[in-house]
Amino acid sequence: MSDQLLILKKFPFIIPQNKYFTLYKGFIQVGNEEFHICLHVPHYPSLKELSVKCSWELSIILQGHEKDLYEWTKSCSSLFAYLECMQNLIMKCLETCSAASLLHSGRHLPVETYKHIISELEILGLEHVLHISNTVDEVKLQTVDQAGRNHILRLSLGMNYPSSPPVIQADLPEELIGNMKKSSSLPTIYKSFVQQVAALQRFWEVLDEVDHKCWVIDPDNPTRKDTYRRIMIGNNVSVQIVINPLKATERPDIKFLGSERAIVSFQECLMENFQLWSSADGFIENLKLLLGLSDFPAPQIHTEYSQELIHQGECAICFMARLDGELPSRACDNEKCGLEYHTACLCEVQFYPYSKYLS
Repeated sequence: MSDQLLILKKFPFIIPQNKYFTLYKGFIQVGNEEFHICLHVPHYPSLKELSVKCSWELSIILQGHEKDLYEWTKSCSSLFAYLECMQNLIMKCLETCSAASLLHSGRHLPVETYKHIISELEILGLEHVLHISNTVDEVKLQTVDQAGRNHILRLSLGMNYPSSPPVIQADLPEELIGNMKKSSSLPTIYKSFVQQVAALQRFWEVLDEVDHKCWVIDPDNPTRKDTYRRIMIGNNVSVQIVINPLKATERPDIKFLGSERAIVSFQECLMENFQLWSSADGFIENLKLLLGLSDFPAPQIHTEYSQELIHQGECAICFMARLDGELPSRACDNEKCGLEYHTACLCEVQFYPYSKYLS
């Protein structure tokens, strides 16, 4: 029996669209389910360069099996054999996904919720979708900003969506994520996300400049959502700046960290130059003007041959920069000392028998 007759008999709803049998459209039946499918077979009857397009539902089911679909274009002797392999895979995935859903999530989305999510994703556009979970309750969307930075929006959808809003996660400042929660659908949430990303371009440019030109000691690994930086500006003296994401060129909030003796000159300089900040000038130049610096100190590079017992930014008790993620926040006021300490280390050392000699 010819390939075409076999297809007609077992897959009657998959219809050739031309006399060369290079394009097929229709529905593949699996049990009681039907899935829209489109096959481009440019070298029919050869399966070389065969490509498949399908409905959202089927693309979700086949997610992770792209390698199998590709290998079958080489191993299957006919299009009919390829369709049989695909049908068997879909059946297996439906059974496995159903079992996995019950095993891992303990629940299925209601059919109406599932259909509603799929319809919203179709409106939103496939090109913006990075990932959809097998149970369709976790969606990742992406956008690329004008500087080429990739941004991902993670959405967790509940049983009662859209009555209950999704849980939103994104590498944006927390106050801006709240704005997206006011949106009522996936397309409008995504639109709001793209708008927020566009509005934050100058904010990220400023922080990239700070990270490049300053000795940043906190955050240890900055993310796009972080609005602050702690910068070393002198011997055991640092400054924490907090930037308004939507007004990144304006003067940031400033807090000095170090001994009182060490920070007093910086505080006086800040008060004297407080009104000289100009949003028209560069952020780094403005910051140097406020702090009375000709330039920011370069990061110290420690080697295994370093003779220093305690390096700048390290605690003089535990000899570490970070303790449970925290940097030293207390400093000795003795002008000949100025060493820094973790608050937790200071509290702990008070219980040592010899602690009275350290006070």
